[in-house]
Amino acid sequence: MTDAPEGGAYDDFLPGFSGWLQENIMLRVIATLFASVFFGVCMPAGAADISAYQRGVLIQGPIQKGDYARLVQFVRHPDNYGRFARTVYLDSPGGDVAEAIKIANLMEKSYAATHVTTGARCYSACFILWMSGVARHVSSGATLGVHRILVKHGEENVDPQSAYFTRIARSVENYMAGLGTPRAILDKMNATAPADLFVISPRWLAEQRLLTTLSYRLGFMDAAQARCGPEPVAAGMKTGATSGEDEFDRWVQQIRSWTTCADELRASNQKGDGMTIAALIAE
Repeated sequence: MTDAPEGGAYDDFLPGFSGWLQENIMLRVIATLFASVFFGVCMPAGAADISAYQRGVLIQGPIQKGDYARLVQFVRHPDNYGRFARTVYLDSPGGDVAEAIKIANLMEKSYAATHVTTGARCYSACFILWMSGVARHVSSGATLGVHRILVKHGEENVDPQSAYFTRIARSVENYMAGLGTPRAILDKMNATAPADLFVISPRWLAEQRLLTTLSYRLGFMDAAQARCGPEPVAAGMKTGATSGEDEFDRWVQQIRSWTTCADELRASNQKGDGMTIAALIAE
């Protein structure tokens, strides 16, 4: 996963993995790329706040109606668009799904990277935003989570067994699948009540062989491998590896080199699709 806010893409993952490092080289790389521990954290109440953050843009707080228009207004400023196209940082418990899909569509077209930093959480509708990134990053100590959508008609919750609920839920699922959300995560989402949360842990991702799938957009991964060669983690998971500090260091260096190449490709795609993005934010 790419575009860490400071230093190299994986520098914030390397310290403090003594428990994982005792298992094997494959789990070492998984721990390096994703998160070692996922915990929920407290967040301030209120509507989503959209602001400049480090080298990107931060969307923080519950996602509510009107946030898409507020984001477009923010991005229209030339300086802010440069930030938005680089990285969108997320720290949200979720919120309005329809609004999240509108925001995700803009992020997807912009080839933005998404990042959940240490101490932040990205749940429910926020996960849709995270999946819209062409490159997706989660820091150690951040949290991803999903649950079944909650549909309301007026003030009343819609029966999950009703045809109306099924139609809306299927539309949301189809959109998420189009972003590349794996079937295993969609199944966990649908099986988890709105009042609960399925936390997407690194060990579960390792067991499901989903780390690479979640790291990059599927179509982009194909293009990146055509230009940069086989993605190191995916290749290693197919062939296996033996333990050893030297081998681990070489593997991490290969990942960093591959990521640099992939980021250059992402930047070229942004320039090539500039007219489409300009049209979206001019609406």
